[in-house]
Amino acid sequence: GRLEVHVKAQYRASYTAKILSNNKVFNPEVDEEIIRRIKCCAYDIYTKAWTANKIRADTNSINREMRYQRQEEAILLCDEMLAYIGVAKQVFHLKSKRIKYWSGLILEVRTLLQKWKESDVSRYGQP
Repeated sequence: GRLEVHVKAQYRASYTAKILSNNKVFNPEVDEEIIRRIKCCAYDIYTKAWTANKIRADTNSINREMRYQRQEEAILLCDEMLAYIGVAKQVFHLKSKRIKYWSGLILEVRTLLQKWKESDVSRYGQP
């Protein structure tokens, strides 16, 4: 339950790295930058969620603020990643089925991050 967001974020990062490594679909000669940005978002979402979880929000207000910020950053990175995937769909002529699945993974993680953040606000108060 409580680690679900981290398991799903890690899976999504691994899935993203795996599909981006397919040079037949994601040809770096076409647009290496969008590939790099998508991969960075995927990794950063996972690491920000992971580090947020390691911060004890119940100890003091500074820790609470740091945890909240990392949760917020991870949520915003989900939105960024969705935008980059939209560009990649056009640039690499990706199939809608792949985009739907990939976006669904990101939206699921985003929803879990949002619920986790809201749960923390309920438990510890607004930072």
